[in-house]
Amino acid sequence: MFFAGVLIGRKPVFLTALFFDVSFGYATAFAPSYEAFALSCLLMGQMNGGMSLVCFVLTQEYVGKAYWAMTGTLTNMTFAVGIALFGALGYYVRPWRNLATAANSPGVLFFLLCV
Repeated sequence: MFFAGVLIGRKPVFLTALFFDVSFGYATAFAPSYEAFALSCLLMGQMNGGMSLVCFVLTQEYVGKAYWAMTGTLTNMTFAVGIALFGALGYYVRPWRNLATAANSPGVLFFLLCV
């Protein structure tokens, strides 16, 4: 992901990774077997890793150097907030297929907003 971002730019790599992250997230909801579920989770994790690096760099480019510490902290803090929200969502949405669908639905909206 890193070298792809250097080669073709950050935003296209971010949007591509976001698209595949959401796609693999939905694939987990409809996985017919444990192997397919594990593979889609692995691929989703790889997309998350690429997106987090590109997102961090993009947020740093949009603000002045004086705000780098704040935006870097806020960018990385969203991961922890997302895990906490996922736990709360999992409390209310019990079937795991419904949980995977509900957890990935905001990604579709976010992708459309970014395009």
